[in-house]
Amino acid sequence: MHIGRNRYFPSLGAGFLHPTDVAPVTRLLTTAIQEEDWDTVVSVIEYEWGILMALDLATLDRALQALPARVLSNHPIVFAVREIRLNIRGETDALDQSVAQFQLPTDPDDLRDRARTELARISLSASTAFMIAYRVHGRHQRALHYARITEELARRARVHRPTEFAPRVPTALLQVGITKLLVGDLHEASLVLREAYELRHESWDGRNGGDASGKLALLYAVRGEIVEADRWLERHDDGGGAHGWMVPLVQLSGAIARALIAIARVDRAAAEAALATLELQVNRERSWAPFITYAQAQHALLWGDRRAALQLIERTRVFAGRSLRHAGSERLLDAVEASLLLALDRPTEASVLLDGRDRNAHTAAVASRLALLTDRKPLARELATAGLAEEHIDAGAQTELLITSALADDSDEDGRRHLLQAIATTARTGMLTPFVVAPRRPLRQLLGTMSPSETHARIERTLASSPEPTPETVQLVELTATERRILQLSAEGRTRQDIAQALYVSANTVKFHFRNVYRKLGVDSREDALATARRLGLLPTER
Repeated sequence: MHIGRNRYFPSLGAGFLHPTDVAPVTRLLTTAIQEEDWDTVVSVIEYEWGILMALDLATLDRALQALPARVLSNHPIVFAVREIRLNIRGETDALDQSVAQFQLPTDPDDLRDRARTELARISLSASTAFMIAYRVHGRHQRALHYARITEELARRARVHRPTEFAPRVPTALLQVGITKLLVGDLHEASLVLREAYELRHESWDGRNGGDASGKLALLYAVRGEIVEADRWLERHDDGGGAHGWMVPLVQLSGAIARALIAIARVDRAAAEAALATLELQVNRERSWAPFITYAQAQHALLWGDRRAALQLIERTRVFAGRSLRHAGSERLLDAVEASLLLALDRPTEASVLLDGRDRNAHTAAVASRLALLTDRKPLARELATAGLAEEHIDAGAQTELLITSALADDSDEDGRRHLLQAIATTARTGMLTPFVVAPRRPLRQLLGTMSPSETHARIERTLASSPEPTPETVQLVELTATERRILQLSAEGRTRQDIAQALYVSANTVKFHFRNVYRKLGVDSREDALATARRLGLLPTER
C-alpha cells in the first residue's frame, strides 16, 4: 500500500485543519499536476481529499482526470475517491481489487495500536474513502465494514494524537453516522451523529453541525419521533457552514425531514410546501431518493394520487438499484407501498408484497392492519405482538402496532390498555398518522369509551378533519397450494391432461380446482384467470 509522504509535505506541517488553509494544498496540487509529478498528486489526494472535496472540488477533479490509469490502479485511496466523484452504480470488481491492496486491521486491539502510530492518518483516510465509495456503489454491508473501522480509528486517534486528529474526527464520524443511517441501523446512527454534532466546533469542516443535525432530523422523523425531529430541524436550520456544491446536499435531509414532520402532524399545507422543494433535488444523490419517495408516498396515502405514488415507488426501486437492497429505506417503501395498495382496495397485492419481504416492525404494522380488515383478529394480535418485540422499535411503527392490537383485542379492557399506550406514545412523539391510517369506525368507537385527555382530544379533532385512507373491510383472494400449482402449470402452457399427470390426479379433479380458482378470482376463463393472478401478484409477471 502507498503510505509515504513525498518531499513536499514536511514544509506544510501536520495537515490542513481549517478551511482557510486549503490554499497551500491547492497550489501544491496545481503545481504537481502541471509538472506531472504524480507522486505528489497522489500524496496530496491521499491525505487531503476530504478538504479538497469540500472546499476545492474543481482542483480535485482536475487531478483525478490528469492521473494516468496505471497510477490510479496502484493507489487504492485515490481510486476510491475517483469512484466517489464518478458516482457510478455498476460492477465493483475494480473497486474490490483496488481496496484489497490496502491492508487495514479489523481487530479493535490492532486498530488501537494503529491509532498510536504514524500510519493512523493514512489509515483513517483510507477507511473513510472506502466506506463512502462502497456506499455510493450501493454495497451497504461493505460500507458498514469500513464504517466500523473508521469509527474505531477516529475515536482512538483523537485520544492518542489529539492535535492532528481532533479536527478530522467529527467529519469521519459524520460519514459513519450517515452510513449507518442508510443501512438502517437507526439506533447506532443516532448515537454517532449526535457525537459528530457535539464535536462540530473542533472540526475544520463548517458543515458538520448543519449536516449532522439535518441527518438526525431525518432519522427521528423516519422513526416517528416528531418532537425530537423538530428540535434537530431547528438546529439544522441554524447550522449553516456548508460551502458551494455541498449546500443542497446538506440541506436535502432537512428538507425531507420537514416534509415527514408535516405529514406526521397531518398538516397538508406544510407538507406540500416542503415536498415542493424536494421535486428539484430528487436526482442529486441516489442514496436519498428512496427517502424522498417515501415522503411523497406518505403524502399520497393521505391526500394525493395513490396510483401515481405506486408508480413512483416502482421507478425509485429501479433508480436506486442495489443501494435499496437491505437498506433502511427499503422497509419504509415496502410498508407505504402495502398501505397504498390497501387504500386502493387491492389487499391481495398488499398481502403478496408483505409475504415476500423480510418482516420488521413497519411491515408488521401493515400486515396486522390487513389481518384486522379481513376479520382475522387472532392473526392481527399475533403479528402486532411480534412487531412490538423488535429491539429499538421505531415509535411510529410501535404506535400503529399498539392501535391494531387494541382493535384486535378480545376484551375492551385490553383494548383500552393498548390504546392508552398508543395515545401516551403520541403525546410524547407528536405523531398522529398511525391513528389516521387505522380502521376509522372501530377506532372511534374505542376512543369513545375512554377518559378524555389533551392528546385524546387532539386525535379526535384530527380524525374528524382528515381523510380516511383505510377501507373498513377488504376481501382477500387466497388460493390453496394446489390451486397455485395448477395456475403455474397452466401459465407454462400445460393442458388440463398434462396438469393432471403432473399432479397425479384425474382431469376432473383439475377441472374442479380450476372452477374454484375462477370463483375466487371472479373470472370465467383460463386466460382471464392467468391475467388476474398476475395482476394480483399470485403469479410472476410475464417477461
